[in-house]
Amino acid sequence: MVDQSENYFSYIPESRLCQTLGCTLRSSGFTRVKPHTQYPAQTHPAAYLFSRTRGRVLQAYQLVYISEGRGRIELGRGFKPQDIRAGQVFVLFPNVWHRYAPEPAVGWTEHWVECKGTVFDMALNAGLLDRSRPIIRNPNIAAVEHAFAEVHALAREDAVGHQPVLSMLGLKLLAILAGPRNANEDSTNRLVNSARMLLLERCTAQGPMEDIANELNVSYSTLRRTFRVQTGMSMKDYQMAMRIQKAKDLLDNTNLSIKGVAAQLGFSSAFHFSNQFRKSVACTPSDWRARLGQRREDSLSKPE
Repeated sequence: MVDQSENYFSYIPESRLCQTLGCTLRSSGFTRVKPHTQYPAQTHPAAYLFSRTRGRVLQAYQLVYISEGRGRIELGRGFKPQDIRAGQVFVLFPNVWHRYAPEPAVGWTEHWVECKGTVFDMALNAGLLDRSRPIIRNPNIAAVEHAFAEVHALAREDAVGHQPVLSMLGLKLLAILAGPRNANEDSTNRLVNSARMLLLERCTAQGPMEDIANELNVSYSTLRRTFRVQTGMSMKDYQMAMRIQKAKDLLDNTNLSIKGVAAQLGFSSAFHFSNQFRKSVACTPSDWRARLGQRREDSLSKPE
């Protein structure tokens, strides 16, 4: 079972190591909200506070698990409030307005982690996280509770010192939650999601798309057509988008040369890589890296 001891929360500065790993756990917490208790508590940093009337927008992903009680959530302006109950998880997405609260007469117990990084972004791009379906109603409860118990134990002991391990636990939770949402998910979605996973895993490979169809035991013509209908793009374009996303990560977080990035991502030459990058991002890889450097200098030059 998940640790049911005292309430806590921790907020952690971002580290270069976790950025390189593709996931940074920025905060975590455990809160038992008793019936008829003010919610949310006014003890969190100002950037994380919200009221039932105003709501809130975050700049990262949050995974929130409700282990006891029930309440209501609104995730996105214009969307109707939805019920949330014990045994369910909901996902808060970056730059998406939201608000939520337990039912006053019942209360609830919430567990949460906040993560930021390219792995979460790529999971969203791959359809493993879905803004239109933020509630995960039938997660693997035992796995979720075990992962949160690990998070809570390490965060209470030394959140900053354990940040790399905590960040990997954030990825563990993503892996637990990002599979098929329920047993009734139709075969078309399963097929396309499986293809997305393979394309994500092999975004640096040069193998033919027919190999993926063979691995999924479906004809290439069927997979190609179904993939385009479901995603609005071809399999090759999707794979290229994943490669460009990985290229941004390497440019931001390593000292690899442009030629080195091109080689690591499987491009035939630095020229080919630069052309593809420019088509996707509207600037060259060198310009992208220079802009990052300028942003860092601007950040360091700001008075505290």
